Order: sequence, then C-alpha cells, then structure tokens
Amino acid sequence: MNKHKLKGLSCAIVIGAFTASGAHAVPVPGGTLDPLTIPKYVTPLVIPPVMNTTGTANDYDIGMRQFNQQILPGGIWNTLNGRSDNFPATTVWSYGPATDPRPDSRGLGGARNTAPAPNSQFNYPAYTIEAVKDNNVSVDWINQLVRRADRCRAVGGNIGTERPNDCKFIRHILPVDQTLHWANPKARCDKGELRTDCHGQSQRAYTGPVPIVTHVHGAHTGASSDGYTEGWWLPNASNVSCVPRDANGNPSWRPQAGEYVCEGTIANLLTDRDGNSDQNIANGVGHFEYLNDQPSATLWYHDHSLGMTRLNVYAGPAGFWLVRDPNGVNGETGLQQGTLPGPAPVAGEDLVTTNFPAELGGSRAKYREIPIVIQDRSFNADGSLYYPDNRAFFEELNVEGTAGTPSEQFPGEPELQIQFAGNNAQDKVSDIAPIWNPEAFFNTMVVNGTTWPQLEVAPSLYRFRLLNGTNARWVDLSLPVIDPATGVQVSVIKDHWFREINSNNGGYRGPWQPYQVPVNELYMYQIGTEQAILPKVTAVRTGFATQLNYNPQAWAFEQVPYMEINNQLIVGETPQSFTSQALLLGPAERADVIVDFRGLPDGTVIRMINMAPDSPFGGTQAGDPPADADTTGQVMQFVVNHALMGTSPSDEDRSRSGRLRNPDTAATSPWDLMLGPVEGNSLPNPTLTRELLLIEEESPIVCADVDFAGNTIQLPETPVGSTCPTPTAAPFGPKAAVLGTLDSAGNESVTLWSDPITTDVEMVGDTELWNMTNISADAHPIHVHLVKHKVVGRTSIGGGPSLKVTTPNGMEAWEYGWKDTVNAYPGEVTTIQAQFDLPGLYVWHCHIVEHEDNEMMVPFCVGGAEADGGVCPDKLF
Repeated sequence: MNKHKLKGLSCAIVIGAFTASGAHAVPVPGGTLDPLTIPKYVTPLVIPPVMNTTGTANDYDIGMRQFNQQILPGGIWNTLNGRSDNFPATTVWSYGPATDPRPDSRGLGGARNTAPAPNSQFNYPAYTIEAVKDNNVSVDWINQLVRRADRCRAVGGNIGTERPNDCKFIRHILPVDQTLHWANPKARCDKGELRTDCHGQSQRAYTGPVPIVTHVHGAHTGASSDGYTEGWWLPNASNVSCVPRDANGNPSWRPQAGEYVCEGTIANLLTDRDGNSDQNIANGVGHFEYLNDQPSATLWYHDHSLGMTRLNVYAGPAGFWLVRDPNGVNGETGLQQGTLPGPAPVAGEDLVTTNFPAELGGSRAKYREIPIVIQDRSFNADGSLYYPDNRAFFEELNVEGTAGTPSEQFPGEPELQIQFAGNNAQDKVSDIAPIWNPEAFFNTMVVNGTTWPQLEVAPSLYRFRLLNGTNARWVDLSLPVIDPATGVQVSVIKDHWFREINSNNGGYRGPWQPYQVPVNELYMYQIGTEQAILPKVTAVRTGFATQLNYNPQAWAFEQVPYMEINNQLIVGETPQSFTSQALLLGPAERADVIVDFRGLPDGTVIRMINMAPDSPFGGTQAGDPPADADTTGQVMQFVVNHALMGTSPSDEDRSRSGRLRNPDTAATSPWDLMLGPVEGNSLPNPTLTRELLLIEEESPIVCADVDFAGNTIQLPETPVGSTCPTPTAAPFGPKAAVLGTLDSAGNESVTLWSDPITTDVEMVGDTELWNMTNISADAHPIHVHLVKHKVVGRTSIGGGPSLKVTTPNGMEAWEYGWKDTVNAYPGEVTTIQAQFDLPGLYVWHCHIVEHEDNEMMVPFCVGGAEADGGVCPDKLF
C-alpha cells in the first residue's frame, strides 16, 4: 500500500518510495471480503502439534501441498464454539508428512480436503519440528504441488489408486511476476541468455509448475542444506519434461512446449558443512541435513525460492523449528536456575489432543508453552487469499483502462498509465515490474492459522514463542486488560503472594503473605530472542523495557524487588525510547516471552494489541498513526478461566496460607529466573569491517507526471541522472530496494543479485563487523544466513547517537542476546558482528519479502572461489 501518490504536480513519485506516512482510518484496502464482517475472538487459538517423522527418529519426509483450510470462522470451529458461522474455507499451501492423506474434517463439522483435520498433518501454519541440540535431523523436502499428491507415487503419495491426471502440476494460486529476477523455469530471460534464475520476458503471470526450496531460518547448517534461493526444484509432475543441465547448472537447450528446467542454476553445485560437493536435489526432492549444533532457539522454516518468496510464503508454507538442549535447565542453553512454564506439545499428540477440550477427547487445557505466529492476510468473499496482481494497487490507483468500470480497484480514483518491463527486451522503455508491489499490507490478522483467535488461560504463567511472520508489517505488541463490552482498557485487581526478603544470606524467609494490586496491562517478560535465551530477563510493557538484574550468589534477594506492585516494578523501570512503544518485532524477528496471568479474576479479558502502522515502518519516533483499531490493531485475545487451574504441573498449587505445595514443578516467577551467558555471549575481535548500504532505487528510464485528469502518466523523455526534463515530473519509483557497498572515500555502489560476489569472507572462522548504512526512507529487517550475530549498536549517519533507539548505544533492551535478524532504521548505521565458521555460499537480505524478491538480497561466500582453493562456484565471482 503506497501512501505517497503524486499530489497535484508534486514530485512525490521519487521521494515517496517506501516512506511511512500514516495508517488508514478504515481497514487496509484489498480483497472483496470486508474484514469488519469477520467476527473476532470466536475461534480458538490453534496449538500446533509436533510434525511426525518417517518412523525413524529425526528423519522426515515433508511435502509441500495444496489444500483448503478453515482460516475464517465456520466449519470445524462451529463444533468447538457452538456458533453457526459459514465463512468459506481458504485454498492454501503448506507442509506435512509426504504420505499423509488429504485433510478431511467432515467428522468434526468441516469438509473434505479441509484442514485442520485429525487424519492429516497438512496444516497452515505447518506443524512444529522439535529438534535436539547437536542431534542431526534429515529432511527430504518434497515438492507435492500436483493435483492429487496423496495418490501420486512420483511425489511420495501412497493413498489409494493413482489416476491419470493426479500427477499433473498445479499453477500458483497467486500472481507470479516474470519480469523480476526470479527462478524462471522456462529460461525465458529478458536479454535472451540461456539460463534460469534471470529477469523474465513476459508481463503475464507465470502459469507453469512452481519451484520450491526450504530454508530453516536461523539454522547453523551447510550451504547445500541452507535453502539457497537458486537451489530450487519443481515437482516430479507427469506433464513436465525436464531439460538437462550442464556442469554450470545451465539448461542444455531452451525449453520447448511441456519442457522446463527442473532445478535451479545452483542446485547440486553447493557444498555440505565440511566443504564437500553435495548432490542432494533430484526428482522433485531436496535432501537436507541439519546438525542443530547451536544453542536452544526458536527457529522457523519457510520457502525461499528466487523472486517468489513473498508469494510462496503468503500462500502458507511456514512452521516452527524448535531446538532444545538436553543438557540445559528445562532444555534451555543458558538457563542457570528456574522452571519454565510447560508443557509444550510433544510428538505423538494429535490435533484432537492439542486443540480440543476434555469433553471432546482432548487435553488442550494443559499446555503452557505455545508457539504463536502473527501474520496479516486479506480475503475475497469466496474465502480465497487476496494478493495484488498489479503495480497500480501500490499507488492506490486503477489499472489503465479500468477507471469507471466494474473492474476498477479504487472507485473514483484515476489510473496508472505507464509502460512496464517485459515484452520489450530489445527496445526497453520501462524497468518497472508490472505485477510486483514494493510492499504489501493486509487487513486481517491471522494467528496460528485463524483470524483473531482467542485462548482461554489458567491463572498461571505461560510461555509464548512469538514470531512476526508477516510479509512487510512491523508489529508493536502490548497486553492491555479490556472490558469486552466496550473494548476499553480497564483495571482489575490482581492477587499476589510474597515472602519477606532474607537480607542476611539471600532468598526468602517467614510466611507467605497476600497482597492485591490494580493492573491494566500485563508485562511480557522476554527471556529470549531468535537464537538463544537472553542474558537478562527483560520486562516489557508500553513505554518501558527493563532488564532485570540478579546476583548469582544471592539471586532471590536481588530478584524479589522486581515483583509487580501497583502495575510497575518496585525498583523502577527503564523507559523505552518512545512512550508508545511496547514489544516491537520486525518481519521474521522472534521473542520468547512469559506472561503472568496469576491472580487475575475469573473472566478477565486481555487483548494483544498492535500499535505499529498499517504502512512502511520508519521507526516508532516517526509518529505514524497506529494500525486500524478495528482490524489490524487487534491481534488475539486471552480470557482467564479459573477452571483450567491445575491442568498443568507448572501451575502453582498453594495452600490457604500461601505455601507452595509443588515447588519442584511450579513455574518460576520471571523475576526469579536466573539466566546466564550463552556460548560465552561474545565473539573474537573482528578481522574485517564492512561498510554496507541499504538503498531504494528509482527508475533511470521512466519519467512520470500527473495529467489534468489526475492519471499518473509516463513522459517520452527519460531521466538525466535523477532529474526529469520537465519541472513537474520525477523518476518513477520505487523501482526496487537494493543492497550495496560504501568505499573509504564515501562512494556508493549498488550490488545486484547477478553481480559478482563482493561479500567474500576470506577465511572460514573469520569474525566480521558489518556497518549497514540505511539511506532509504524506511526500516529493513536484515537477515544474514548461516550465522547468529550480536547487535553492536546504532548511530546516526554522519555520527552522533541514534534517533530511532535513544539508548546510549542505540540498542533495545532485548537486543543483548544472539540474534539472526536486526532492524536497520532509516538515516542510521546499524552494526552487527558475526563469526562465519562454515565454508560455502549463503545469502543476506532484507526480510520484507517483497524487497527480497526484487534485488534486496545478495550472496556471500565463506572461504573463497573454487579457483582459489575455496568451495564457492567460480562463475559467481
């Protein structure tokens, strides 16, 4: 959604780019289903079960398949809530065990081929993979995007009798822009070169078989199993004839009718973690190995295909990958003392066990550790996913020739009347992609696969592993107490127990004593980020983020003062940079948090609220209006139910005098948890400092202006430098977001995906400092594959303290642990440090996936090119 259209005869076309300038007072546009018609808090939060193995421990055959799912209210959810909603199911893609049947939820009020269903683990989001630190996990990722994958033997199905059309490929359910630098299995390149993974020729959406390649985000793994974006593969479909590839990964001839290149350019040219060549992709299957030799962490897996990640992930395939440490306290590397809320779902517990109440045969009430993925989606009235299929949508304009017709997408608005890339390889008149949108924001919040769900909670401690799984949206999360009748924040009285501090030797003494305090917002006690437990628990609420200190020799004495009194911490709190900020997560960031529902009255309602804007994010200080309060400003809801107390061993069992009867199993108060350094919590001194750039590009070809009817038009002239020949015109943009480098003289240089590798980590084991200077208008969540990194700090460009995070070093209170994704703010230099300890070819990119798909991603090599004794293909240098 572009909030920066040309106004009159301004030049906002060029400077508007991705700038955030405010949310709608109404829902975000897009889709024919009005989000205000979708009832909120009537579907239960889905608790994802654990993915089944092949029957051999740590071995998985996982397919990506198309099916329907009841994301909107109705179907199976009516069985659980007693309602009669009749919203249709949604066609999605996601992962599941390759031999599972099609989901069938008819016995529970659903429909054929519709998840969630007890007979099949295919679900959106995908079920959780539970991994053990230092234990190898093998996965065959199978492209099952054919008509009936359950019956098609060629893609791993084995249910029933295979029929003639079962193994034919299916098209993408969303519009694939072929003019981007994308997988391009037909090898139709805009410059005529014979290869895949290039800018395509056609302005039409692609209709062939769909490439996939899975990336476990945050995994420390060899290059051949990392999900390199050019290492994709097509389904082993009956109506696909594969053109062979030469030694360089290029097709032996140009594909004809029915022919495709069935693997990406780099497939089978990558090395494993030891630097050995790995032939691991064939016949629609990628065999990947994960050693999980890293701290316990909240990882996730998703598709990563070149130029179409935004579409494949939006279609649904993503799931949690949790690494647990068998030698750590409660399975957590770095947890020194304390008990975390639990249990979490374990292998063998099915959909009914994890999601149905006891009266329907389940044990949903017992779970105290739940992974939660937050996404935004828009829907059409038939239940299908909406994703824009034209660039005019981003400008909030109509497609040329549609204004005033039934096909107009913005009634009463003018048109975008420019030429687009494609269909003009020899006589290029435009470099603006016809379908791609620079960002995409949607009007309905989907959490764990349902819209605006509700979770009934015991008055106990809960652990939530939060993931921002959106394409482009930041979320700023808080937990206010709400009057459900009015939707207004209110205070309730919360009961607490405490004991006197033993000032002589630490700990507590004397009897337990009750006290009561008013609360109108719950803390999120953050204990971890993407890659590990934090060194300190951080108590987060609106306007405050306080690191809780402890003394390992007298830990109880040091921690007691952090008990909540009068809705704040006794010893005082640390203000955040801005009073409106709570728990801020950029796309792909995770936060491992504990929420304390203890002592709240029965029936108390707590809502998860999002205060980040419905538009590109420039930092909390930008003052942009928050998300639409009636739609994307709400995420999910919790309701305290005292009847659930005691269903988990981590619930407190207290006598009338307050004595804790189950001290060995009860979850520890978050202020009493003792966290410690994870793997030293430090890195060797850097061997190299890199100066990197985050840039927005405008068109060097298209000059745009506004005509007297308000249409955005293309002038026959082209820009000279950054100037158009007429004073009212401007170069059209954004064309793309890109990465680049900055030399010692301050000269800027853009690096595109097809350029020779410039980020070459010379020696395996080198530690580098990356200074990422963001000269674009918006924040970018930067993800570096292979490594976990430390945030070193932020400064303003040119020197001086950060204006986006106003702490002395420009770091948020929760950024002191190991991370794999960092928010790089506009006008600032964000610095990270990492050790590159495995050889091979990897990538770094912006995790706004629309940016990633159009040039804001480049490869880096650890160990050098083959010609120099390294392991990365020579052709990339």
